[in-house]
Amino acid sequence: MKSFFNSLLNTLKKTWCWSLLLTLFIALLLCLFGKHIAIANTPLIETTTGKTLTVIICLLLWGAFNLALWGLAKREAQKEENKEAYEAAQSEMAFIREHSTILKTKLEAAIATIKRAGLYGKLNNNVKYQLPWYMVIGPQNSGKTTLLECSGLDFPLNQTDGHYTRDIQNSQHCEWYFANHAVLLDAAGRFFDQHENELSKPIWGNFLKALRNKRRRRPLNGVILTIDITTLQSPDESAIEVQARYVRERLQELRHDLSSDMPIYFLLTKMDKVEGFEPFFSSLSREEMDQVFGVTFNEGEGQQADKIKHEFEKLILRIDSQVMSRLHDERDVMKRAELLQFPRQLSFLAERLALFSELAFTKTRYHQASHLRGLYLTSVPEPTNTQTESTTSGIGQNLGISSRVLPTYKHQRGFFIRKLLEEVIFPNSELATLDEKYEKQVKLKNMAVYAASFAIVIGFGSLWATSFLTNHHKQQELLSLSSDYNQQIVHLSPLAPSIELLPTLNTLLAATQVYAKESETLTDEFAGLQQGDKLRQAAESAYHRSLLSLLLPKVTSELEYQVANNQDNREFLTPSLRAYLMLNLHEHLDKAYLEQWMGLHWSYLYSGSATEQKELQNHFSNLLAIEFDPVPLNNNLIAKSRKFLREANTSELVYQQLKQDAKEMDLRDIKISDHLGPNQNLFNHTNTIIPGLYTQKGYKAVFLSKGLDQVKQLIEENWVIGLSSDLSANEIRGLYADVEDLYFHDYIKYWKEAVDQLQIKPSKNMDEAILQISNITGSSQPILKLLNLVKENTTFVDKAQVASKTAGQVKKLPVNTKLKKVASLGLHSVEERSQSARKAVSNQFEPLNLLLTDKDQATIPLEDALVVINELSGRLSMVKFSPNPDSSAFKIARDRMQGIPNELNDIRVMAETLPQPLQQWWKQISNNAWGIILNHSRKHVQMVYHDKVVTHYDVALSGRYPFRNSSHDVNIADFDEFFQNGGILDNFFDAYLSSFVYKQKGKFKQKSLHGRSLGLSDSFLDQYNYGLTIQRMFYGSKGKEANVSFRIAPFELDASALQSTFYYGKNKFAYRHGPIQKKQFTWPITNQRQYVSFVLQDLSGSKVVNQQNSGPWAFFRVLDKFRVNKYRGQDVIKVDLENKGMKAKYLIYSDRTPNPFNRKILTNFYLPKRING
Repeated sequence: MKSFFNSLLNTLKKTWCWSLLLTLFIALLLCLFGKHIAIANTPLIETTTGKTLTVIICLLLWGAFNLALWGLAKREAQKEENKEAYEAAQSEMAFIREHSTILKTKLEAAIATIKRAGLYGKLNNNVKYQLPWYMVIGPQNSGKTTLLECSGLDFPLNQTDGHYTRDIQNSQHCEWYFANHAVLLDAAGRFFDQHENELSKPIWGNFLKALRNKRRRRPLNGVILTIDITTLQSPDESAIEVQARYVRERLQELRHDLSSDMPIYFLLTKMDKVEGFEPFFSSLSREEMDQVFGVTFNEGEGQQADKIKHEFEKLILRIDSQVMSRLHDERDVMKRAELLQFPRQLSFLAERLALFSELAFTKTRYHQASHLRGLYLTSVPEPTNTQTESTTSGIGQNLGISSRVLPTYKHQRGFFIRKLLEEVIFPNSELATLDEKYEKQVKLKNMAVYAASFAIVIGFGSLWATSFLTNHHKQQELLSLSSDYNQQIVHLSPLAPSIELLPTLNTLLAATQVYAKESETLTDEFAGLQQGDKLRQAAESAYHRSLLSLLLPKVTSELEYQVANNQDNREFLTPSLRAYLMLNLHEHLDKAYLEQWMGLHWSYLYSGSATEQKELQNHFSNLLAIEFDPVPLNNNLIAKSRKFLREANTSELVYQQLKQDAKEMDLRDIKISDHLGPNQNLFNHTNTIIPGLYTQKGYKAVFLSKGLDQVKQLIEENWVIGLSSDLSANEIRGLYADVEDLYFHDYIKYWKEAVDQLQIKPSKNMDEAILQISNITGSSQPILKLLNLVKENTTFVDKAQVASKTAGQVKKLPVNTKLKKVASLGLHSVEERSQSARKAVSNQFEPLNLLLTDKDQATIPLEDALVVINELSGRLSMVKFSPNPDSSAFKIARDRMQGIPNELNDIRVMAETLPQPLQQWWKQISNNAWGIILNHSRKHVQMVYHDKVVTHYDVALSGRYPFRNSSHDVNIADFDEFFQNGGILDNFFDAYLSSFVYKQKGKFKQKSLHGRSLGLSDSFLDQYNYGLTIQRMFYGSKGKEANVSFRIAPFELDASALQSTFYYGKNKFAYRHGPIQKKQFTWPITNQRQYVSFVLQDLSGSKVVNQQNSGPWAFFRVLDKFRVNKYRGQDVIKVDLENKGMKAKYLIYSDRTPNPFNRKILTNFYLPKRING
């Protein structure tokens, strides 16, 4: 137990634990007493949500506190771990700061020295730029300090400070040499050789920044670069390349950090290390030692390595030309040998100098070219062990100076330095310029400063001028508006309509906007010339008075007119009376309602004048924004209107209000096409819209949620009709049930119309039909989507829940309505009425909803129905992919017309078991497929008709006699083949037409199945009927050859005629006046000459009529010459022979009806090219 308490105590001592407990305690206090903390009498922590947020915020603050502590501890631990590295870094930073401070101090001391010194005469404030500054840089031990110490220049300020010019110890920082005409800055070699000491780089960078800040316009006038000649003598060219790159880096660093383009003076020092230098120049006088030994380049030449090499070689030639004269003067053999080697040694250096210059000074892709001004050779011989002169030693002893630092006479001055500095470098001090980019930046900054200054001056001047002019302009505008108002108010009639008030009101409103607060700018407010407050208040006061005296009476009269003229329109009278009463009963004043109502009124009254309507609404809004006294109203009119409204059906008013609320809620309407997606193309009339109110969401969001509230609201607004709002719970719920009946009546109407209007789209061809059926039965399941949509919106929640909700809403009515006393009465009867209304919806769509399971899947009857139409799709696919789809379709159509059942019949049988509209859809699918099959069948029949009937007809019959008057006769064999029993015409009819036609009253009629037929035209059927009639005339019922037996008998012979004779083949039938006899003949004439003739002779024996012809159709051709008429019925014809007033008549009797020799039947026959046209 003791260990447990120790462990608990240790845990409590931990920061996270005790801080968590403290946080929870504070949160508990806030939750308990937070309701007493309030701002503007509003408690901050009172609700459950507020307390929850308080606890969450406290825990978040605790977490942030502990996270911060953890981060701090982690940083301390890391600091302890990296203590050595940290101390080393701090040491380095201290070293850098120390040496940077030393350099800055020396820089400031140098500038101060120049200012104090009287050496340079009277200096102005710009003393930094009056003397040129030059920096001497180079590697360590390259002779920088020695160069300056032995230059022969006077440095009086250095001597004044006690600085001895012959001190040639290595420089640690930078030393300034103050010559008579320039300042020379000796930079320590360690700043050049930064690769040997990384700490030198930041120190050097800090110094250059300080130098640029002190001498921003021209930090340096030039750079003197010293390179030891031994660097070029090195046998390793890579060492030369490395040194050249160091030079480039330092020069680029100077250019970048100082933002200046400075001339570079390249000095090769320690030339005495070149063999032959000392003997060659040992005889020079002091004046000659001070001369310039090197090359000065023009602009751009120093960037060309070849130019540098060429000039150096010219220098070597000059030296080489003097070698011979020096040899004559030199007596020492060793020195003469050295003299001969001197030009050669220099020539050896030429290539290396070119390589060094190219790498150090020329332009590359990443570096700019350095401004190399010249190449010069210098030398300061090393001090030797030569004894110091006695005079010099004495002076040194007197001054206490070590003999080590005392100058010797031989090496007191270097070679070729003084005039180089005084006559070449110092006079060209103006060559240094700002870097181009930096110079552009400076120019831009200067221009920006000038522009800003100019803008400020112009801006403030414009500000005051604008303020004055603006104020003056506004005052003039107010005067003008005041004048306009005075003229308008004089001409304004008291009976003027509202729209004629606009000019006056607009003028006053415009006056209030002249100095409107929202239009004031900062310049108007702070320029000091604004007079807007006083003038604005006066304008607003005038405007408000006009609203009360002009607009308010006009609105009152217009509302009164509305009420008076709508005494028979309850829907309009109620809102208009409500608006009218609000003008007097301010306790019921609803400004938003008044604005909306008057806006509707003016939109109707002044339609087409949108601008005027908007202006009137704006003025009316301003009127409602100010306080006005209750307006006296027409009490008689109010009483009359209230009496009429009390007779209204309250439930209809509530229902209308619910529909209006639904429109304002922007409920999403249901569009069938949106739910079908791509499958909407399967149906027609998918764009039918069901308002959102008549959906499950609409029912819950509007009717179920607001229905009873609307009843309550309407009751509470009984003040409009002068009734009490104190109704019983039974009365309220009875009213609600009436509204529910109206709602569900429309609910059923909208959904029934939407569902009933859906029709399966007719398919144009077999591909479309197959695709249509595949989409209907496919994975997208459009039928199921439609049924689910219907079920979802026609199946309602449990009735007990609905009753509970509505009862709960009744109980929430205010206490002052006294409804709580009777809230539980009569609920049972109202619930039954509600159930009945909802049940009407369920009953209406129950057959459709039963097609789906509880999981919204297809039931077995629906699955069977889908299987049936899927089988039809399979049959259609078989037809499509058969070798001859038209022939396959014809067989299906022929079998179905003959009563043989198939998939089409199965679909129609299945359709009878389905509810509407599925029953109709299934029948439409069947009819679509049936129509497509008939179309393909018709194509097949047309093809066979053309190939087997029309082709033979065109070749053997068409255009020939006896069908047409032609000299070409139809061959009897062709005639037989076409018209005989079992012939072409007969076979085609039996095989392809008999199943699709029937005969009624001697005419062919098409068979129709489910409103569809093969599509044969009436003209085709008529001609085919003619063809079969011809078959009966010439072949009887079974004949294979044309054979017509007929009898001919004289009927009448003119008294002036001798006789009439009929010749038929070999037969002769003559008639004289006497008994009439009939004679039998057979057509066609066979086994004898096919000759036919009619002869009529007068008493003298002359032939008055003599018509004859030969051939198989000779009898028909001879009859064509006479007048042939029907005599009795269809089987007897009368032939009239007449010429020159003499007549003879014959009767021809046939065994067939109609008489085959009546050629009208033959001439009327023709075969159409198409069976459907």
